[in-house]
Amino acid sequence: MLSRDRLLVITRRLPAVAMMVVPLLAAAAPQVPATLERDPSVPRLALNGYEFHAERFGSPDKPVLIVLHGGPGADYRYLLGLKALADDYLVVFYDQRGTGLSPRVPAGSISVQTFVEDLDAFVDNFGRGRPVHLLGHSWGAMLASAYTGAHPSKVGKLVLAEPAFLDATTMDVFASGGLPPLRVLWGIAVAWLGKWFVDTQGDAYARDDWYLQQVLPLMQGADELCDGRLPPMQAWRFGSPDFQATVGRMMDDPAFARQLDFRQGLDQFKGQALFVTGGCNKVTGETQQRRLMGHFAHAQLEVVPQAGHFMFSDQPERSMQVVRRFLSDSVP
Repeated sequence: MLSRDRLLVITRRLPAVAMMVVPLLAAAAPQVPATLERDPSVPRLALNGYEFHAERFGSPDKPVLIVLHGGPGADYRYLLGLKALADDYLVVFYDQRGTGLSPRVPAGSISVQTFVEDLDAFVDNFGRGRPVHLLGHSWGAMLASAYTGAHPSKVGKLVLAEPAFLDATTMDVFASGGLPPLRVLWGIAVAWLGKWFVDTQGDAYARDDWYLQQVLPLMQGADELCDGRLPPMQAWRFGSPDFQATVGRMMDDPAFARQLDFRQGLDQFKGQALFVTGGCNKVTGETQQRRLMGHFAHAQLEVVPQAGHFMFSDQPERSMQVVRRFLSDSVP
């Protein structure tokens, strides 16, 4: 926990940070990629009254696997390695509503129910009456769980890669341990200065999206990583509305956080669930995942050695093997 003296040091040094950073940012204004409304080359799919940035790989005759990225507010770029599964599956990726290269919408129009309804549109479009497999990472695993509880008959197999929590009883892993380390506060200060130099090109969300993309990687603690090293963040563009509607609201409204329930209805799901966790992660790693497994009738756990929370980046080949083996296993 930071002492008062260290906080004073940070405050006193902010002008010096500004003197170093501002000329650099003014000379080369940061930019964010354009969302699909401004870039006609972005692949897209219109569903549920909205146009998503989306891609699919593989034959439509194959079983369907829909991949759900983390965040809320990230995009699917860091999970694209999973398209290697397209030899056996139709693999579908999409940037969730309000994030990545999908169009921005006001935070007030986003909710867990919105995310579930959007996913249901993808399931119906690609599943065509057949159950689909879901693979979610982090927040995406929480969304996959919520969807499965709401539509258990539409899900074949479920891969949950380190969901953070599923209800208020398992949210305690994020109990506050005091203020962030000095390096994090320093990085936040630099990012805050930088966002005012972002070349918005008329995009009202560009500054907040850029700021979020700089800050969120800083929040990964050393106890979630291997050797304290964060893998390079692969993302097109973070979505500030998604973050504000979920994590931001949780921080501002504890009552909202306590009523979140991503496991409702899971007692009706009789399919197989695979939990995947990184061996280095001491926060939402093996211990936490074993707590969450209890909500599923048929669940198993795979620990990926030498991987942190981003196991598909840390150990892509081993993580892929784990997923492929589980999906191809014909045991009911």
